[in-house]
Amino acid sequence: MNYSRLCEILLHLFWPCNCPICGRPGKIICPDCLKSLFWEEVITKNFEGLVIHSTAFYHTDINRIISAFKYSGVRALCKPVGQAMAKFFPRPSNVDYLVPVPLHINSERSYNQAYEIAKGMSEIWRINIFNEAKWAYDMKSRAGLNAEERLKLKSDAFIVPRNIHGLRVAIIDDVCTTGATLSRFSQACKYSGANVICAYTLATVSAS
Repeated sequence: MNYSRLCEILLHLFWPCNCPICGRPGKIICPDCLKSLFWEEVITKNFEGLVIHSTAFYHTDINRIISAFKYSGVRALCKPVGQAMAKFFPRPSNVDYLVPVPLHINSERSYNQAYEIAKGMSEIWRINIFNEAKWAYDMKSRAGLNAEERLKLKSDAFIVPRNIHGLRVAIIDDVCTTGATLSRFSQACKYSGANVICAYTLATVSAS
């Protein structure tokens, strides 16, 4: 047994974790495992004028990663996911700030996965994060809603401070289902004076 493998096993004893893809002990996720889940090319779709870039389709093994940090509380997954996304997508030269979609009010989750992912992307791209947007009111999670219900969301569901005015921004989220939430959030950013360049997500439900 080589030294590095022994270290991984000892680390697992004190900090038990396994790569959700290959099961390797002592690893939040193996970089190669995460990279292997990404599509061969960037998946891009346009929803109501917003260009949305994604790394993979949701109904592949990528959903195991998303379920882990979104529903099982594995917060530590978000940063390496964000770093991998930043290496997968070409760095945007025309973006001043990354803007994560805010966490729902009274969410059971203690952290915003979109913000945690954005931190990983920011570290690689050296682009600052604008994390001041909020939901305007409490509403149930978007998970489980059908397309018609999702499209009922209005842009006034978000509060985006006016100090975003004049900034060129890219919106960050974990999953694009229909594109409605990203589009409405984009509109809210624009109403406050931002120039929304595009959105980046880890996965998308479809390419249409």
